[in-house]
Amino acid sequence: MRTALFNLGFRPFFLFGAGFSLAAMALWLGPYFPTALDWHAHEMVYGFAAAIVAGFLLTAVRNWTGRPTLEKGPLAGLFGLWLAARLLGLGGQIPLIAAVFDLAFLLGLWIAIARPIWQVRQWRQWGVLTCVGVLALGQAAHLSGMVTGDPAIARLGIWTGLYAILGLILIIGRRVIPFFTERGVGYPVTLRQFARIDRTAMPLFTAFALLALLWPNTWPQHLLALILAILHSVRLWGWYTPGVWRRPLLWILHLAYAWIVIGFLLAAWDVRLALHAFTVGGMGGMILGMICRVSLGHTGRDIHRPPAGVAFLFLALLAAAILRGFGPLLWSQTTWLWFHLAGGLWLLAFGGFVWIYAPILWRPRIDGRPG
Repeated sequence: MRTALFNLGFRPFFLFGAGFSLAAMALWLGPYFPTALDWHAHEMVYGFAAAIVAGFLLTAVRNWTGRPTLEKGPLAGLFGLWLAARLLGLGGQIPLIAAVFDLAFLLGLWIAIARPIWQVRQWRQWGVLTCVGVLALGQAAHLSGMVTGDPAIARLGIWTGLYAILGLILIIGRRVIPFFTERGVGYPVTLRQFARIDRTAMPLFTAFALLALLWPNTWPQHLLALILAILHSVRLWGWYTPGVWRRPLLWILHLAYAWIVIGFLLAAWDVRLALHAFTVGGMGGMILGMICRVSLGHTGRDIHRPPAGVAFLFLALLAAAILRGFGPLLWSQTTWLWFHLAGGLWLLAFGGFVWIYAPILWRPRIDGRPG
């Protein structure tokens, strides 16, 4: 049967990005636990999350600009750089050549999305380009730390990548959550927007991220985290309407954004406590919700009628966020148990996505259109 795997960027990167997260999580919970912590952190940021970012942006930028993005051979080449880095790093450490492939992949991604944006002079996308550029900069810092033998610089690169992806989620979330909600609840509704929050949210987040990277757990960083928690709580409240609870592809996005708010609240106390609220609940929830939705819409399927079982996958991931975020805080003597329970639920959530969506991503669109 003819495959459509390299017809558009979301197909290979969603399928193999989610699949890789299963392998990486299984290895972390199994033979690499608990010693390969830096490997686990790097691969979840630059392996899993960066792949989903690539798949989403290569698809979205085509829609935003009306210009083509990578497909067929060029898309397969960019995917090959990402895949080579993953395969070379499966041993529990990141070899130097894998780090080089990762950097080449991210630079190639930036060029691939910057070119159509530049062609149509769509300057409103500068925030997106900046986040992807910072993601590449973080990988360059990680590579530098490896070359110089400085693990602190290498870890700084991982944290830089995490904040770059979190910033991208905040930008995209502002665009899509109210848009999807107004058009998806099944009744007329106009959600509240707050222009002042829109103008200040990203500059404040940038300041917070810089402080968290360079001077963590200082009072300015704590204050900014608290302010961001308040601002994003108000923003999320403005986007709320009761109809979201009837649509799994909507409530998962709202709850994932709420986990980011929880992350800022935790960062107001200690930024290290916020890590898994940001990553499992916020990043993981937003990623799972978006890849389930985008994979339907861009293959000609009804986004209002997702496959059976999708809501269960979302609940599994949210349960993983609760166990990983709060279990070790409340019952530290059984931390290893919370790690493994949360990891098992992550495997269930993303394993279910791969099982349900692999045929959708592999096969051509059902309406016969290209993509």
